[in-house]
Amino acid sequence: MLRTTMILKMQGYWAVGSGKGGGNEVDNRIDRDSEGLPYIPGKMLKGLIKDACNRLNQSGNSSYSFVEEIFGSSEENKGLNRTSTNSGKIYISDARLSPALRSALIEEKSITAKDNITRNIYSTAIDDKTGTAKKASLRGYEVAVPMELYATLECDCDKTVLDSIKIATSKLVYVVGSHKSRGLGEVVIEFRDEA
Repeated sequence: MLRTTMILKMQGYWAVGSGKGGGNEVDNRIDRDSEGLPYIPGKMLKGLIKDACNRLNQSGNSSYSFVEEIFGSSEENKGLNRTSTNSGKIYISDARLSPALRSALIEEKSITAKDNITRNIYSTAIDDKTGTAKKASLRGYEVAVPMELYATLECDCDKTVLDSIKIATSKLVYVVGSHKSRGLGEVVIEFRDEA
């Protein structure tokens, strides 16, 4: 089993959420872990990485013919039912703040420290004819500030396949989360192999 650390360098505001509202303050809150800190689910990362590898495979790059074997087969691919699909050989943990920063924020007695890593941003629709805001169109979003998050990627594969996964990820996964069309979620992903 090969193992590497993914370093997600969030370049600006980002939002990964479940669509839960925040009362009259914001319409969408970001997901937080049990300690109240923002994170990116490993399942989302796995989907983005699989998509990147799949695009290269579908473009005719034979180095990516491993997609179904590594990420698992799905019923859409071969008309299989859910119990007949093959599980994958890759695991990606949730992406979280570094252990040191997590500890510092968790130990902080004031809620202010945790609040300082998020912001609320707002947008509204503009009426083309009047140039003013459309009625009842104001929307608020909670976002996280730029930060580095860390996830573990484990793969039951050879180094060549892992290197191909790393290349696809670093070149083709450049946004994460919601509101991408609004400029949120730009990311640079790097890898640090474990000795």
